[in-house]
Amino acid sequence: MMKTKYEYIIIGQGIAGSMMAHTLLSRGKNILVIDQFHPNSSSNIASGVVNPITGRKMVKTWMIDELLPFAKQTYKNLEVLLQTQFVHENKLLKIFSSHDDIEQWKKRQADTEYMPYMGEMIAADEMHPSINAPFGAGIIKQAFGVNVPEFTKATRTFLKSQNRILEENFDYDELIISDTLQYKNIEAEKIIFCEGYKAYQNPYFKWIPFCFAKGEHLLIHAEKLETDCVLNKNIFVIPIGNHLYKIGSTFLWDDMEENVTDAGREEMLQKFKKISSDAFTIVEEKAAIRPAMRDRRPVVGRHPEYKNLYVFNGMGTKGVSLSPYFSTYLADFLEHNFKILPEISVDRF
Repeated sequence: MMKTKYEYIIIGQGIAGSMMAHTLLSRGKNILVIDQFHPNSSSNIASGVVNPITGRKMVKTWMIDELLPFAKQTYKNLEVLLQTQFVHENKLLKIFSSHDDIEQWKKRQADTEYMPYMGEMIAADEMHPSINAPFGAGIIKQAFGVNVPEFTKATRTFLKSQNRILEENFDYDELIISDTLQYKNIEAEKIIFCEGYKAYQNPYFKWIPFCFAKGEHLLIHAEKLETDCVLNKNIFVIPIGNHLYKIGSTFLWDDMEENVTDAGREEMLQKFKKISSDAFTIVEEKAAIRPAMRDRRPVVGRHPEYKNLYVFNGMGTKGVSLSPYFSTYLADFLEHNFKILPEISVDRF
């Protein structure tokens, strides 16, 4: 049987695999993506919020000065290519929990390093009455969101139109490794594994110490809640339209079941009720396993023994902001032996 030849095979078509595919295609590379659609993948339920200021201490997200503008421009360019819209630039409101929060916000506002992200404060009496914010809120500037399921769906349609996706689960037993790679009737120079949490099944990278984290989300209908802003107070509340809001998410470190738990649901509802006490109904519940790392850094690089096997994974909750920037890092490494940052390199393990 005649073999079909590619420069790169990409395993997985979540946020990481999709972005890796776009990056290599933009450089004129001949690629094939192998992926079986999975409705409960983390990319299909991701909130997609890029938030430059996080945590109780309101600190800048790692490398956000480089990551954020690069990611936003990349997604804007891909909207044109894919002829669909998935970028949303709703304001992000950090709801204050105390007077200490207000003072911390003011301190950050006066810090040159933080000025690009710390917007104006909104007094409590200026907030919509459907939102519980007795201490007011602050606007986080430059935040944006990506409808990740829409992005990966549009990418899949695009790959299909170019006959660049094989819709099946990758069978490791069918891979023959030599100077070139053979998979069934396919030949390739290199394989990049972008499998998300399914990496635990990968016999070639099973030594990477992934720390998978289950996340749960709810879609609710809240008739009286009025906001077109993303709200953040220990949980995200993301307006979808027609009084629908996505809320989440949770972190469970020892549960690999893709189902919403009573404890997770209750945690999200209690956090939401601190933001709005108005009535609501649950429309949908989802859960997925994130490919997280203990050090909260992605895993990028080449297998130490098999020089034509690569990994691009471990994005955790920040795949939307990390994938565009670091897919170019890996592409530069593949083409020009560009040095990968030690803190994201697979070599750190």
